Parts: sequence; structure tokens; C-alpha cells
Amino acid sequence: MIKQTSFIALFFLLLACNNTNHATTNHAPVITEPCCTLLPCVFNEEMSKTREDSIRRNMNVGVLTRRLDSLFSYRVAAGFNGNVLIEKNGIIIYKKSFGIENYASRILLSENSKFQLASISKQFTAIAILKLVEENKLGLSTSVDQFFAGFPYKNITIQCLLSHRSGLPEYMHVFSNKAKPYVVATNQDIIKWFITDKPPVASPVNSKFEYCNSNYCLLAAIVEKVSGQDFASFMRQQIFLPLGMTNSYVITTNDPLINEHKTFGYTPKWEVHGLDFFDGVVGDKGVYTTTSDMYTWSKMLRSSCLVSKETLTQMFLPRSFEKPGRKNYGYGFRLLDAQNDSTKIIYHNGWWKGYNTSFYMSPFAKYTIVVLGNKFNKTVYQAQPIIDILTGKISESIEGLEGTD
Repeated sequence: MIKQTSFIALFFLLLACNNTNHATTNHAPVITEPCCTLLPCVFNEEMSKTREDSIRRNMNVGVLTRRLDSLFSYRVAAGFNGNVLIEKNGIIIYKKSFGIENYASRILLSENSKFQLASISKQFTAIAILKLVEENKLGLSTSVDQFFAGFPYKNITIQCLLSHRSGLPEYMHVFSNKAKPYVVATNQDIIKWFITDKPPVASPVNSKFEYCNSNYCLLAAIVEKVSGQDFASFMRQQIFLPLGMTNSYVITTNDPLINEHKTFGYTPKWEVHGLDFFDGVVGDKGVYTTTSDMYTWSKMLRSSCLVSKETLTQMFLPRSFEKPGRKNYGYGFRLLDAQNDSTKIIYHNGWWKGYNTSFYMSPFAKYTIVVLGNKFNKTVYQAQPIIDILTGKISESIEGLEGTD
């Protein structure tokens, strides 16, 4: 049975917390659990001011900032509302907020504003799974039906889910008829409906890449099965807090204190998106965070602090080769030019109920781009102009990167 009472209470509590006027507050959430144990590892390279000043001069940061200001001024005029953080060569060169956090209360965005990442959340789910694999608590070749009695789809492995090769149908499509007012579905509901309704597969297992949110819904449920914790608690205790990402959490976290500066998602006309039937399904979406926490995350992805370098290498390898082209998918990440180190880009976009998000990393050019929006606007997905500014050239357009997930 759908957990109506607890989830309705939780979600309306989240909304109520977000409506309180907290414009004058500017402090981190109260942390009562062990925190930040991996921060010294993630930020292990102290940069002297002399060294930083030299890097800034060599990059001509003043020129880059003016060009980025010009670009985002244009985007704000075109409707962009959100936060931006851009790093290059280990230095944050651009960090700004544009617009409104809470339209009803006219609270402006700040560096503390927390955004729903939407599909960028998938990379966090992938790391959670790979961490459990490193701990020998499950294997990439383990079949999904071993975790859920009666699961009717055979030979789907953890690796198939991570790389979107399961062939499963999209749960938001096949179970849309289950929606009821003021009811929120959970991952367990989705799994139950796969077992009872047995919707037909979209394609044979491992036959081709087919992006599907069902994969990461199942992965989050597997994290719960293996760890013995609910997904939100696992992510908070095993991922976010050790990394010092104190402003990051999964939407189902039952802690109203953490919702300070939680944004709303809006339409282009500032109509707020209300409770959605699938809001309680996590793993494919559901992580809230800030641009600063995403910068910490990007530093982790370049280290061996949370998982090994070997695991990260596997995460960033292309997994589908049915169609030739520059684009591919690893584990939780989209990839561009994955087999060319000098032009490789690791990225993901996201969309969910007014939230537009994008996250880009270039190992060779050494930049990170984080753009988080809470009012639907497609400029969030236009990464190429930012990349051109950072690399100092007009590159070939990256066809297909500018899209939703």
C-alpha cells in the first residue's frame, strides 16, 4: 500500500518550511552526525596566494569574468533564474546567483539556495552502488531479481541498470494511471507494480542503450536492500556528510531543519509546481544541493577519497556501441568523446518540475561548470558558449548536449 500518510505529511512539511521567511538567516544546517571526515582528502592541495594569483593572471580571469557576466546577463533577460559556479584550473572563477529562491516571499537566491538536481542525481546513486561494490557487498553482474522476489524480468544485472541497458519500460509512463491526488508513490510501489502488472519491456535486455529512469529507481532500492538503510539516510551518512556536503540531501529526508533555503520549481510564468505523484521516487532524481556542494563533488570525482581511481575510471568508460557518434553513457554520466582524453567531457543534465540543471567536467581542460535553475529555461542546457569562453575558442557545436533528462 502506498505510504500516503507519512509521505503526504513529509512533503507538505517540506513545502511549509520553504514558505517561511528566512531571508535574514545565513548559516549551515545543524549537523548532529559525524561530518567532513573526507574533506582534508578532497581538498588536499593547498594553493598559496602567490600561486593562485599567478594562475589567475595566466588565465586572464578578469576577461573571463566579463565574458561570463555578459553571457548570463543575456540569459537572465531570456528568463534564466538560478545559481552558477564555474571552476578552472582549481580556482573558482565565477560564482553568482540570479533571481528568486521563493517567489511568494520574494526571497532572493543566494549561495545557500538548494536546488532539485533532477537527473544529475543519478551520478550520486551510481557512486552509492559502486561504493557497495568496492566493499564486496554486491557485484556488477548480480541479477536484479535476486533482490526482489517475483521480479519478472530476468538477466538484468546491476551493470545493465547503471548503463541504461536493461530494456525496462519507463515507470513514469507505464504507471501514470496509478496517480491519485495527494498521494506520493515510492520506489517500493514502483517495484511492486513491476511485479504485479508486468508491463512489457521496451527492448531486449542488454541489446541497446535506452535512457530510462526505472533503472535508477531500482538501483536506489538495491542500495536500501544491501545497506539496510533507507536511501536518504545512506546518502546522507555515507556520501554527503563525509564529503562535507552539508547542504545536500535526498528529498525524502525526514528532517525539516535541512530545508532552509530550499527552492521551489516554477514555470516560465512563475507558477509553482506542486506535489507530484512521483516526487517520492528517488535515485533517478531527488537530490537537493547547492553549487558549492557540487564543486566539492567535482573535486571528489577527481580524487580517490570516496571510491578508488579504478572505480571512477570504470564509471567514465563508454558502455554502448550500437550507434557510432561522439556521445555515450557510462555509469550515471553522459560522455562526449569518451575515448579521446584531450576532448572528453563528462556531464549530465536534469529536468524535473521547473528545475533545469547541468553539470560538466573536462579532465583535460580542467574546468567544472555547474548551472542550477528553478524556473524552466532552456538556456541552462546551452553549455557550448560557456566552454568556448573557458577554452578561448569557438568550438564545433556540441550537438545534442543541450537537452533535458
